[in-house]
Amino acid sequence: MQTYEDSVEFQGSYASNEYADGSNEARETRIASLGNSVAPEAVIARIEYITTRVIDQLNEPKEPYFASTYIQEMLSIEGILQDEETDVVALTKKFNLMQCRSFTSVLLVLSFVHALLLSNRTTTTREVYYYFVTHFRTQRECDVAIMEAASLLRVPRVSLGLSASPKGWFCGCLRITRPETGQNRGEGSVHETVIDGSSLSSVQGLPITREWIDRSSDDHRAQAFQIVSQHAKCILVIEKEGVYNRLSEDRFFERYPCILVTGKGFPDLATRALVHSLHHELQLPVYGLCDCNPYGVGVLQTYQRGSTKMGLDGGSRYTVPIQWIGLRPSQVASMKADLPRDVYQSLTELDERRIESLCHETSPFTNVLNGYERRDELRCMAKAGYKVELEALHWLGMDFMSDWLEEILVRHENGTNNDDTDEESEEDNCWKII
Repeated sequence: MQTYEDSVEFQGSYASNEYADGSNEARETRIASLGNSVAPEAVIARIEYITTRVIDQLNEPKEPYFASTYIQEMLSIEGILQDEETDVVALTKKFNLMQCRSFTSVLLVLSFVHALLLSNRTTTTREVYYYFVTHFRTQRECDVAIMEAASLLRVPRVSLGLSASPKGWFCGCLRITRPETGQNRGEGSVHETVIDGSSLSSVQGLPITREWIDRSSDDHRAQAFQIVSQHAKCILVIEKEGVYNRLSEDRFFERYPCILVTGKGFPDLATRALVHSLHHELQLPVYGLCDCNPYGVGVLQTYQRGSTKMGLDGGSRYTVPIQWIGLRPSQVASMKADLPRDVYQSLTELDERRIESLCHETSPFTNVLNGYERRDELRCMAKAGYKVELEALHWLGMDFMSDWLEEILVRHENGTNNDDTDEESEEDNCWKII
């Protein structure tokens, strides 16, 4: 019977024997795996290490369980030091009455990923769901198991060989240049494919794919394309797909040079990675447009700082300093005389709890410079007791949304709403970006 101590030797037998020795090449490969992306061989090793621990527990016998601390033990045994990931929540699962289903779900995901990486393939999270469709009740349950598997292994999701189906869209003042590959490429000549973000074949623009996750990794070899923008002044992140489609169809980026992005609600990793890349590479500010409700504000907060439940894919990974352009309670109050009563929806108890959480001193969204302005807006929302969706602005005219956004951006660019005065009128506050 193989014991826990014997399993240390087992680590060297996975996938390829070249990693079983103590060579510098093998050691450098394992150390490199501790960065943003983890080599497939290292992920396979971690899965086999955890599985061995569970088998040992069954052989003893005792209640099986696994924990993310196993990986720390494994790396310590190998003599590899790992910086403590303060953003990662420690994960422990036990095969008991309360956790037996989630325990099984994570093991199923680990078995799938193990086979996937050994075959040198990648796939979508949707395929995992259908592969175990008799087990998982919903795609959401499958996605949670995948996130927990990544946290257990202490790796980002992309290192599992899994990606979500394209969810987000973007368009606007940017160009993407890709080197052309294939037999038609002449020797010694350079052929490029140029994608213009302002030349739209549909109102959606361009899909946001996993290549943006690869681009945001530490491996610069993954940057197989270039992004250029000579005119864009900002990145406008839009919560609602419908509002994004309207601004895209109106070609808002021609009225005010910008890049439009939507994650269709809470963004997936690829959308967050795209915004992160555009912000850092093009040095553009990021402005967020969402519903005037705590859910919408939570969407903006996800761009600013991902949930720790997402493991290495959450926390400070893909973080951007997003600013709140609207729709805010002070802006809704200034339009109250023009909006019908039907657009106002009462806050629920859940909404009130979300507002309280967003206002807390530990909240990433309000724990920033000038965060008091965001807290004031959220408290005004709670005091007013209502919420309003972005689509309500269409009541004021088909062009109102674009006109309103353009005026805010132009005022901000020209410094019309600066903080030089000791007192600000409510009207001035409506035109600010906070």
